[in-house]
Amino acid sequence: MNTPLSIEQIAASLKAMEGPLGPPDSMPVELLSVRRMALTLDDRDPIHFDEEAARARGYRGVVAPWPLLWLVFFNCRDAPLVFEFGKATLHGGDAYEFHVPLIVGDTVTVSAAVTETSVKEGKSGVMGVIVTRREFRNQHGELCAVMSTTNLRR
Repeated sequence: MNTPLSIEQIAASLKAMEGPLGPPDSMPVELLSVRRMALTLDDRDPIHFDEEAARARGYRGVVAPWPLLWLVFFNCRDAPLVFEFGKATLHGGDAYEFHVPLIVGDTVTVSAAVTETSVKEGKSGVMGVIVTRREFRNQHGELCAVMSTTNLRR
């Protein structure tokens, strides 16, 4: 039978997780994916469908709706968090920053790192808090977006 870890051991285990989560991964931004995402969102803005309309509004080309980041993330990232304690991981929320839009023809590269960990103790026991930061950059090295995810481990 496993001996439960102390709060100090849990904190050390979480601290050891801080840092990069695997190598960066890349994926092309394709017109069909952009159009499908826009239709899924019921976003009929012509900048998601027509290059001329997008350029008329000052963009380099057809603009991807921001939720396309999820497609890039879920297709590119295979960096599961492995815990030495607890039984369940809960999604605590996401925060987003948007900088430069993703454009059809871009190659977006996502890198991920655990940037912050902590331990909280409450009435129901010990909980680990893990913050993962994902940066999305285009082929020019420009920061397109940042997605920070908080997970809770019980």
